[in-house]
Amino acid sequence: MAKLSPSQRAYIRKRSKYEEPGPDELDEELNIVPFLDIVINLIMFLLMITSSIAFYTQVEASLPSFSRGGVGSRAANENALNLNVTVTENGVIVAGSGGKLAPGCETTATGRVTTVPKSGEGYDWEGLRTCAERVKREFPDEVRVTVSADPLVEYRHLLAAMDSVRETNDEEELFPEVLLSAGVR
Repeated sequence: MAKLSPSQRAYIRKRSKYEEPGPDELDEELNIVPFLDIVINLIMFLLMITSSIAFYTQVEASLPSFSRGGVGSRAANENALNLNVTVTENGVIVAGSGGKLAPGCETTATGRVTTVPKSGEGYDWEGLRTCAERVKREFPDEVRVTVSADPLVEYRHLLAAMDSVRETNDEEELFPEVLLSAGVR
């Protein structure tokens, strides 16, 4: 490699030196179009993801309707079951217009009764399903159940109770019309 003279080195340094642009050269605008393209694509992607998640995680439930009953509607509701399932910290209470069901779902009881007690591993959803099947055999025309939970019960347990009373393991309908109620006892 040939040696450069001091004047040649100074010339190269002068030509390769970075110079700050002057204020008159900074008038050009920043091109943000590529950035906006990325942001719009991200927004569209997130909207598609959230809409598909909301579609797959829907739970069909209906709210009870308020109506003023007359004399005729009172007579029609006398034979109604009015099945209520309440999820508590100690287990599940199944009650109807005839009273609360005792453990085993064969007789009714009064007072503080837990129909399907909570075991050491957690709630007994199969026991609740069996109890719902017994009630369905007694009232085959009944299709409505009201499900509620205490405020300290987790949401996933409320959903599991809804699934347990909605259909059997063989996917036969038990009580397809599930109503949600406030967790007040």
